[in-house]
Amino acid sequence: MVREAGSFTRAAERLYVSQPAVTNAVRSLEEELGIQLFDRSQKLVTLTAEGRIFASHVEKIMHGITTTVEEIHALKNLTSGVLTLGLTPLGAMRAIVHQLREYHLAFPDIQIALREEDTSRLQQALLEDKLDLAILPAPKDNPALSSLSFTPEELVICCSRSHPLHRRNTLELKELSAEQLILLKKDCLYRQELIDAFEETGSLPRIAFESQSVQTIKGLVAAGCGVSILPESLVEDDTALASIPLEPPLRLTNRIFWKTNHHLSHAAEAFLNLFKKGGSSHE
Repeated sequence: MVREAGSFTRAAERLYVSQPAVTNAVRSLEEELGIQLFDRSQKLVTLTAEGRIFASHVEKIMHGITTTVEEIHALKNLTSGVLTLGLTPLGAMRAIVHQLREYHLAFPDIQIALREEDTSRLQQALLEDKLDLAILPAPKDNPALSSLSFTPEELVICCSRSHPLHRRNTLELKELSAEQLILLKKDCLYRQELIDAFEETGSLPRIAFESQSVQTIKGLVAAGCGVSILPESLVEDDTALASIPLEPPLRLTNRIFWKTNHHLSHAAEAFLNLFKKGGSSHE
């Protein structure tokens, strides 16, 4: 203010303090720095060479503080920020896509950074604070993670329109023991749950292909390379595929996971609060 006003007296008037208070504050700062900030030899007080250097740095610091405060307010008000969200290859399921759409509509200024990997890697990323949240078809066996559950989705057998099975109304898992199955890779928990379900029927699947991509699996099925078992919403709109319900039905439950007792970002808290409003229960 002394620099802008060119006078200790006018600076004091603008700051609504006494002139000695301004003079003493500047003198104290000069003594602490060991330099003279102002040339007082003329009627108009001006900065010395050292004072100009000091003032330029102070301006940068004050600008940085102002910018930081503004960014923090933006994060709190959800008008800025990034939500880092982990997804498995099954991330395009209807309920998940719907939730992402609702969040984006509610908070359009929040950037959503998706990380797509297998279940174990995403769980580890959560524990290492590399993700805010992750949506996984995972069991509730890790006390270090908390979760909210999605509504379960039915699994269906999908085959090409030319496959002999496509006219069936329902199928049992054991009826697929002679079929060429196309499944997700071994590090996918969903695949292991399918294998366990087969074993419960006293049969084992014949796995012809495995892939990390649902789109690749669907392409292989449509080309007649085998059949697969996928969530209904991932195949219902694909005209190249036929879907047959399982009897008895199998269902897949996805959950939103986050690190227990971990401070969540405002963006992550908003995602969970919006999800809770949709009627899901905490587990």
